[in-house]
Amino acid sequence: MTELHHLTKEWYNKLVKDLQKLKEVELPEILTRLKAAIEQWDLSENAEYEQAMEDKNMTEKKIAEMEELLKNIKIIENTTMDTVWYGNKVTIERDWKKEIYEIVWTWEVDIFNNKISLHSPLWNAIKEKKVWATITIDSPKWEYQIKIIDIK
Repeated sequence: MTELHHLTKEWYNKLVKDLQKLKEVELPEILTRLKAAIEQWDLSENAEYEQAMEDKNMTEKKIAEMEELLKNIKIIENTTMDTVWYGNKVTIERDWKKEIYEIVWTWEVDIFNNKISLHSPLWNAIKEKKVWATITIDSPKWEYQIKIIDIK
């Protein structure tokens, strides 16, 4: 049985767009470079040919992986819930500071925009918790508390 991948609608749309670009823009450009390199006849010491073949193989592999991924997905609706789950945006208070985190699948992680993986320690601490829950988190160096302020 294949693994079902959970993606937000935003990430699904990005993957579809990236796949389309790979197929319609990047691969044809690589094939054009490959054709030009083959026309140089001597392929034994043709760096352009070797690079174009490597780019072609990597691009085709990436296309196949993305197509396989898109076959087995479930779109996560970003709806308000009473407990924390993936797809949610969670407002957390720690030391009187508020931070908003979006819980996303592994491919969507972006720590600079507070998009955290459902495999992260913070996720493990807050999953299935309700608004106003106070959670104690033990880290290797210290212990601290966070409070869930809002779930969207």
